[in-house]
Amino acid sequence: MQAKLDNRLLTRAVARWVAHITKLAALGIGLVSFSHAEPLQLHLGPSYAYPVTTDIPSDVTMIPIEKRLDWLKVRVGEYSGWIHIDELEKVPHVKRPEPAQFRYSPDPLVQLELSASTESALGVAANFEMLDQDVSLRFYHSARNSQEWNALEFGLNRVFRDSEKWSWSGYLGAGVGLNESGSGRWSDEGKEETLPIVAASTEISWKIDHNFSVGARAQTQQALAGNSANHGALALVWKIRF
Repeated sequence: MQAKLDNRLLTRAVARWVAHITKLAALGIGLVSFSHAEPLQLHLGPSYAYPVTTDIPSDVTMIPIEKRLDWLKVRVGEYSGWIHIDELEKVPHVKRPEPAQFRYSPDPLVQLELSASTESALGVAANFEMLDQDVSLRFYHSARNSQEWNALEFGLNRVFRDSEKWSWSGYLGAGVGLNESGSGRWSDEGKEETLPIVAASTEISWKIDHNFSVGARAQTQQALAGNSANHGALALVWKIRF
């Protein structure tokens, strides 16, 4: 009888020891898997062309904000950014979010802008996405003191900093400038001339509403022919998104 009791106690002790070892092994495997889990990357905009703002753990809780095609804007603590929906599907325990969870932005999005510069030039532009890039088509016209000129540009926009209230962005483009007769902007002789130009600008925009913002812009245009003049200006910009 005593031998049977001892055998039972020994069997239970072995079972408890095996269960304990199994738990430790499972925990170890879990830790190894977690340490090798690739973090998710948040981008500054809804495209891989935008820089990565931060890396977040794959099991972190994300608050959905906005959806644009297959890109989601999420908030994680004090950080926010864009992530492709396929990145979420790589994580086994994260379910694909339902579109109803997000503030939906219809695509393609077009943002129209009006500007007035210190050169007495009025500008109109359209900002939109093309080939997964944020691009801008701009037109300027000035007729100050018979110094009439026009410019048509096309270029790339880049967002350097984006928050809930303001953003900082830059632009680099190229196009053509038209120097009207009598204007000395791009012709020292004041003759009518069409010539290639390159342009760049940087601006800070304040978000009045999700679809409306006001910005201050510093811009420059460089002629590649004619008198090769460079013209810089400051501008006030109004933007509305449709």
